[in-house]
Amino acid sequence: MPNRVPTKKIVILSIPPIDLLNVAGPMEAFRLANMLAENKYPYQVELVSAGPDKTIETEAGISLLGHSCLRDKKWDKFAIDTLIITTNIASFGMYPAQTIEWIRGQESRVRRICTVSGGIFALAQTGMLEGKHVTTHWRVMDEFAKHHPGVHVDDRPIWVKDGKIYSSAGMSSGMDLALNLIADDHGDRLAGEVTKELVMFLRRPADQAQLSFSLMAQYSSHRSLKTLQPWIHEHLAQELTVDVLADQLAMSRSTLIRIFKHELNTTPAKYIENIRLETAQRFLQMTQMNLDSIAAKCGFTSADVLRRVFLRNIGISPLTYRQQLSKQE
Repeated sequence: MPNRVPTKKIVILSIPPIDLLNVAGPMEAFRLANMLAENKYPYQVELVSAGPDKTIETEAGISLLGHSCLRDKKWDKFAIDTLIITTNIASFGMYPAQTIEWIRGQESRVRRICTVSGGIFALAQTGMLEGKHVTTHWRVMDEFAKHHPGVHVDDRPIWVKDGKIYSSAGMSSGMDLALNLIADDHGDRLAGEVTKELVMFLRRPADQAQLSFSLMAQYSSHRSLKTLQPWIHEHLAQELTVDVLADQLAMSRSTLIRIFKHELNTTPAKYIENIRLETAQRFLQMTQMNLDSIAAKCGFTSADVLRRVFLRNIGISPLTYRQQLSKQE
């Protein structure tokens, strides 16, 4: 009989009203990990309401029925591995004192404390975040920084790890956080299988920008750009000059340059460079490939060119970037 993986208790504490995806996304990722793991079940997930009963109101206009509420169990005797805190992004700090006190009491008891979107406001009230590096949804970053000047808010990544504290931007990035927790616990293979099951394009690393160049291009209503974007990703290793891109869309160089300037406020060359840079960052975080291999896959002519692009845009070398990521793990 195969050895069973010890079950890790995941508690998702929901402070109503919540944004539905902030709960449903991570829960589905952990459920699929249980379904796909060779030694089931690696996770036991409990949805806990911070309200007066198990009912959890959502901003979507429907209600969820949690497994329990904070009043239901003697949580001081309950072994929690990972605590995930969430509420909606418009909650700026009016939470029940007993909820904040309960969260504070978990600091020395749990292995990981995570926030999804507005959950960062509740965790900040416990005092645990003073001096920490965190992130949250881009829409409320300024508000959070105003209320909590002693916390270092990073406005770029989709999730941040600082010690045992994990914070995420929420919405779809709550799923990325859950997938990376699964990878930490059970390896990239299981996390990859869950990602495929969710039909996600990729499992985004922590440093992925909340508003990436790929996303910004999708804001455009121009049909040619919408057609060109996936083609670029599929042919990133090839030479992608202005002429090549113009030929792909059967238009002139001048027309292509004008569309990029009007729709994205950049040039085709700068756009390609940034897409290659974002892709290289993912390879550095999620693989052990050397710089020559990464440069080739991303379309840089050499590892030296990749280094120069990193230094110009990020201020550090690719190897330093990878080392910094390793120190965060």
